[in-house]
Amino acid sequence: MPYEKKVKDLMIPLEDYPHIPYWFTLRQAMAIVREAAVKFEGSFEPRAVLVFDEKYQLMGILTLRDIIKGLEPRFLQETILVKGDPNLAVLMGDLFGPGLKEASQKPVSEVMSPIKVTIPGSDPIAKAIFVMIKEDVGLMPVMEGGKVMGMIRLSDLFKEISDLVLGD
Repeated sequence: MPYEKKVKDLMIPLEDYPHIPYWFTLRQAMAIVREAAVKFEGSFEPRAVLVFDEKYQLMGILTLRDIIKGLEPRFLQETILVKGDPNLAVLMGDLFGPGLKEASQKPVSEVMSPIKVTIPGSDPIAKAIFVMIKEDVGLMPVMEGGKVMGMIRLSDLFKEISDLVLGD
């Protein structure tokens, strides 16, 4: 019997996946991530937040990495200071200093990442695996009729494959 599961069978529905408008601040986005982690403890831990415009069109994705970069952009550059301080004590002092809360007021639209790839919910999961490996992404939006239905994660696809291989 051929394997017939589709992407929509394994996706996290949009209503369960954290998403925010583009004008939210990094601080607000951090609160949404924390809230989702508590709400879905045991089922999934969000590693990103979808970002929408006022017409509910997908604009981008805000990863945990994007949030941290937005809070401390100096981590993006290797400077003489970093070379001279291999433990990053000076930068860490700044990161956890008074500028942190100020930086958290930056809008997510300034630091979010573009969506690299999407997939229709009706596609087979083998295609989702292929696209995610080819494009080097760990999650991607599942679309139907130009609208986001949910998110598919590589970890969920891996679980499905491991269940087949291991016979669970």
